[in-house]
Parts: sequence; structure tokens; C-alpha cells
Amino acid sequence: MSLILATLAAAASHSVALEHHGRQLGATYTARADVETRTVGARAGARMDSQRCRWTANIVVDRSLDHGPAHARTLPTDMRFSGSEPGACRPGRDPGAAVLARHGDAIRANLAALAQADRAPLLAELDSARALAVN
Repeated sequence: MSLILATLAAAASHSVALEHHGRQLGATYTARADVETRTVGARAGARMDSQRCRWTANIVVDRSLDHGPAHARTLPTDMRFSGSEPGACRPGRDPGAAVLARHGDAIRANLAALAQADRAPLLAELDSARALAVN
């Protein structure tokens, strides 16, 4: 992972601390962009190129706990960004990193709200796992 992507990943994460039956746990919510691209337009020999790369970036949030991967989840969000750039879509082109950088404040605000909304379901998952372990 390049330094730029590592910096973007760090900027697009949110950590919370919670207590479960007297034990301190940490949960980290990390946003990533799943990008779909499609080349539209035509490229016809000596004529001017009219190709464009249309992209849609769906923001996906991965939850991980500090104590292990048992309760790691991918949480759905309704955040979606789209746009287009001149030229054909190529494998080296990564509009997802640019989306994370450009909309970082909105994504971080969404991460904080998602972490708050996920608190009760996470504690319920932990209680369920504890009940199974005790039985």
C-alpha cells in the first residue's frame, strides 16, 4: 500500500471504546470505496477521442475489534459518489482514492454516525457470543 493510500485509510477510519461486562473493547470502523468503472464513448481513428471513464464509488465500512477477527463485519451504507473523467478506464486509474480524499469530511461524519448506530447491535452480538461460550 502506498503512503498516500495509507494516509487516506487512516483519515477514513473511526475508533470507539466500549465496555462489555467490565472488559474494555475497541472497535475500528474503516471506510473504503468499492469503485465500478465503465468506458463510454467512441474512439475512431483520426477523429477526436470522445471516450470517458464513468465511475461509481460505493462507500463500504469494515468493522474490526481489537481483540480479534471474530466479530469483524462489513456494514452497509448508503453513501455513493459518481462522476466521470476524460479518457478510457484503465486498471491503473483509481478514482476511489480521489473520492475518499475529496469527500473525507462527509465520510468521517458518516463513520461516526454509523459507529453510534452500531453500538447496540455490536453489544448484542457480544452478549450472544458470551451466552454461547458459557453454555
